[in-house]
Amino acid sequence: MKTGFIGAGKAGCSLSRYLAGRQTEICGFYSKTPKHSRQAADYTKSAVFLNLEDVVKESDMIFVTTPDSVIGQIWEAIKKLEDQKKVRLGGKIFCHVSGSLSSQTFSGAGERGAFACAAHPMLAISSKDADLTGAFFTLDGDERAVAAVSSMLNDKGNPTAVIDPSCKKKYHMAASAASNLAVGLAQMAVDALADCGFSEEAAFTMLTPLMLGNVKNICEKGTAKALTGPAERCDCQTVAAHLAQLNGEDKEIYRLLSMRLLSIAQTKNPTRDYSKLKTILEEKDQ
Repeated sequence: MKTGFIGAGKAGCSLSRYLAGRQTEICGFYSKTPKHSRQAADYTKSAVFLNLEDVVKESDMIFVTTPDSVIGQIWEAIKKLEDQKKVRLGGKIFCHVSGSLSSQTFSGAGERGAFACAAHPMLAISSKDADLTGAFFTLDGDERAVAAVSSMLNDKGNPTAVIDPSCKKKYHMAASAASNLAVGLAQMAVDALADCGFSEEAAFTMLTPLMLGNVKNICEKGTAKALTGPAERCDCQTVAAHLAQLNGEDKEIYRLLSMRLLSIAQTKNPTRDYSKLKTILEEKDQ
């Protein structure tokens, strides 16, 4: 299937390089920055499109890999091209890779004979050559579009699942909590170690085995079996000492997350009494 890309950033470059193969012929890129289009085209030995009209004409499937806020604008511009009889959308598949937006962003696609899809990789894409091997993709949209994109991904060995479009915001929140918010917690730990006199490099040397081991246990055993530490042990004295070291938002973050840990700990240890620790954590001004 001839596949074109609108947007030549990290997602577009990584996905195009990954998908190129026997099922997928990358025909080219269009970007508002021609330099980026040329760089992306060099990656996949494909064409540079100078306008939306050409990429739509030449492609059977079009991936819109722009920032989320631009996807709707791109789609409206494409529909206008058809209204001006410059392109025909019938039979073409349009797909974006946003985690928070659904395929409904391509409003009215079905009325024009086109097929809409959203396909989001549960993976942080931090560079133009991110490795998507094994990444889990969630999809929603028209049956034909979902089937076509699923086939491309399954051919590469990627697991996929269909999600209800109404759940995309909560789904994306879950991904952000597991990924982006974890970065904030890591920084909180690094800052605390800096107060103890350690450099950032030393802090990460200390924390890396702890963080990697914990993530491994969570993924392999689940949250309850992976949980350790003072909250799980109901060590009130230690938790109170931790709270005494914190101020402002850091203290509130520790308090609220520890409250969440109590519910997990109670599942793990149903006969243990956590009421005293809960009282300590519920006291906001300590």
